[in-house]
Amino acid sequence: MKAAVIVRTGPADELTYADVELPQTGPHDIRVKTAFAAVNPVDIWTRRGIPGLDLTFPAVLGWDVAGTVDAVGSEVSRFRVGDRVMGMVKQMTRLHGTYAEFVSAPQELFAPVPAGLSLETAAAAPLTVLTSAKLLSNLHLPERAKVLVAGAAGAVGRVTVQWLVQAGHEVSGLARATDEDDLTSLGVRTVYPPGADVPQQAFDAVIDTAGLPQTISTVRDGGEFLSITDNEQPGPQREITPRKCYVEEDGDQLAVIAEQLADGTLSVPLCRTYPLSNAAAAHTAFEQGGLRGKLLLAP
Repeated sequence: MKAAVIVRTGPADELTYADVELPQTGPHDIRVKTAFAAVNPVDIWTRRGIPGLDLTFPAVLGWDVAGTVDAVGSEVSRFRVGDRVMGMVKQMTRLHGTYAEFVSAPQELFAPVPAGLSLETAAAAPLTVLTSAKLLSNLHLPERAKVLVAGAAGAVGRVTVQWLVQAGHEVSGLARATDEDDLTSLGVRTVYPPGADVPQQAFDAVIDTAGLPQTISTVRDGGEFLSITDNEQPGPQREITPRKCYVEEDGDQLAVIAEQLADGTLSVPLCRTYPLSNAAAAHTAFEQGGLRGKLLLAP
């Protein structure tokens, strides 16, 4: 089969389109014929080289996938050949990512794609929505909390904003001025563009999806600061203990969230789709910044 691979870490042009072996399907695995895979920040970091991460080359990148079940293992009970599925596969753990014509992984990593949900959105969503869900499960907010989301217009930030608003919280966001209309349409009260004066010690919690540790100054004494970035984190202060949150594979939770995507109570916008054979161009576009919506790869 064909896949986008790297044989060493480095710039985007290290991604090449190559023949690799068709993945094996164990007793509890399903093999998915990929319709779309998504490009995520972790793919960029992995391609560049994450300190301490021991890749096996050639390495297939990618965490998100949606497509159709092509084969099932002898112990698989959740899916049948022909089912539409979506899933998140931790590439650095599973050692084989989703930038490929076929993806094989344990059945519990996948969820059915509900009627009314496109395979494009199904591929764009998993890492983003599972990261946001993990963030919010680690917060202990009072009713009608005041929450600041740093990177509110990014993929994870935007989903987090939607769930916070739905839960009745008062949400503000750090984002570009050009994102204000979109964010206010989602229920954000105030959008603070770069350089704006943000009220100090005014929020019950800050959710940092953009690597802005200085925003801890906007948290009230005893509030919460939660980050998903690997940037340098702030130290404990004013009875605030900063914490980091990492996404987990979870097909069951993904199935619940997929229904929200299908009924329109949650949205994950799309940007553009590249051929899998041109994954390097997708990475280059991602690194140039300024995009809104997810980039997809299609075999």
